[in-house]
Amino acid sequence: MVYVTGDCHGDFHKFSTKRFPDQKEMTKDDIVIVCGDFGIWNDDPEERHWLKWLDEKPFTTVFVDGNHENFDRLYSDEFQTIDFHGGKAQRIRNSIYHLLRGEVYEFEGKTFWCFGGASSHYISDGIIDADDFETYIEFYAAICKAYTFNKMFRINHVSWWKQELPSEEEMEHGRQTLTAHGNKVDYIITHC
Repeated sequence: MVYVTGDCHGDFHKFSTKRFPDQKEMTKDDIVIVCGDFGIWNDDPEERHWLKWLDEKPFTTVFVDGNHENFDRLYSDEFQTIDFHGGKAQRIRNSIYHLLRGEVYEFEGKTFWCFGGASSHYISDGIIDADDFETYIEFYAAICKAYTFNKMFRINHVSWWKQELPSEEEMEHGRQTLTAHGNKVDYIITHC
């Protein structure tokens, strides 16, 4: 069985047995797809706890990235890229996988073209980047000022990453993958 859900933002309570009782009958062959904003942020004790908790569930969790992920981590060598159900994926834990942009996967005899990413909202007042300031104090002051005046902004490498939006190479890879599949898949999985 394949289940699909939306944003988690690192809060995996929706996968509790009480909220998701179907899992009582599931196995690791069953797939739960999260359509973006899964919640890979900081490698801290809380995140490790919840990923371990989710990994111990009876199903396999997969996700496409959204605009709320730590792309410094996802685009690093922290997570191994492996062959997974016909495509490439990053193994986050034994039964948690990041489905890479432009890949096609086969679950339950159906094909899924996956393409994560999204544009951040609440950004009309710009991106604050530490590299634009001489000192950390100036950087911190700019953030405080933006908060004080209720600005709609993000902070580079904290709440915004340029990789939120797909690169030309990722889009071309997605086109080539679709072409290789005759431009036909059963489902498209994306964040938007």
